Amino acid sequence: MCKRKTSSIFSASPLHLIVILYIVCFPHAHGAQANVAYLAGGCFWCTEAVFEEAPGVTSVISGYMQGAETIQVTFDPAKTTYRKLLILFWEAHDPTQVDRQGADVGKQYRSAIFYANDQQRDEAQTLKAQVQKFYSKPIATEITQAGSFRPAPESHQNFCRKNPNNSYVQQVIEPKLKKLGLKKSQAASR
Repeated sequence: MCKRKTSSIFSASPLHLIVILYIVCFPHAHGAQANVAYLAGGCFWCTEAVFEEAPGVTSVISGYMQGAETIQVTFDPAKTTYRKLLILFWEAHDPTQVDRQGADVGKQYRSAIFYANDQQRDEAQTLKAQVQKFYSKPIATEITQAGSFRPAPESHQNFCRKNPNNSYVQQVIEPKLKKLGLKKSQAASR
């Protein structure tokens, strides 16, 4: 009978265990989340609807991070880039408003980019400086290290697609999608 060596975390060296625990407990620190963006641009229903239509985006989850309504955007780096997502983010809302977007007022509606690694932080800071040239008021978007992301209840997920006749969807989200040149949500076009 052949004896096969099996590996187990219990037989790993102490240093190996520390590395494993670090990766599991702090995935953002080592770049495991490179294809995920965390963006807060006001009400997450609106931000979610925009990014659901963005080329290269594979999933969007509405939720909360550091007290802000935030979306978690997973994307295919072969089809889009983090930079392109940030450009769409700044086009999709008014980044000069402090703790609000339109009629939604409060710190939970602030503009924020929560970076998952140093490369995302550097890209966001560089692009923020470039985008500032297009605004007369200072950009209020905060750029902060991502913390834990908490998904919103199911009733908030895919809100625009599930509720195409909702007045907020019709009066705010659909015009925004048209303005950005993104197709209408699938449910609304049926």
